[in-house]
Amino acid sequence: MFFRAFITSGLVALLFLVIMKLINLQGYGSEGMLYMSTYWHNFLLTSWLIGLLSIAGFFYGRKIKRIWKKETGTIKWFDPSKGYGFLIRDKGGDLFVHFKSVKEKDRKKVKEGTRVKFSVETNEKGPQAENIEIIK
Repeated sequence: MFFRAFITSGLVALLFLVIMKLINLQGYGSEGMLYMSTYWHNFLLTSWLIGLLSIAGFFYGRKIKRIWKKETGTIKWFDPSKGYGFLIRDKGGDLFVHFKSVKEKDRKKVKEGTRVKFSVETNEKGPQAENIEIIK
């Protein structure tokens, strides 16, 4: 996805550069070409960076927001043999916990009463805890 944003923003910036160069290049003599060349390279780079940031923000905005917006809670119960359990959010309510959602380094330490930090994602079965890690 990031590669697509990288390529798309570069193509848009290049197209914009070509259009602007065709419009503004008329009227400059040969002495102004060196200055114009440097100006257009800087313009292309700036346009590409702005395009990249805006496209990446569009595609990754929700994911970045979820990463920054972590909640805390306590494991209510967890059965490693079944691979799932539930936790109680600090702000109220229970959430489903699947074994694959627990960070690999913390999988053996998850048990009843453990304090955890997590993000909430909603799928077809409802909200569940993701990216679960034990609070030290």
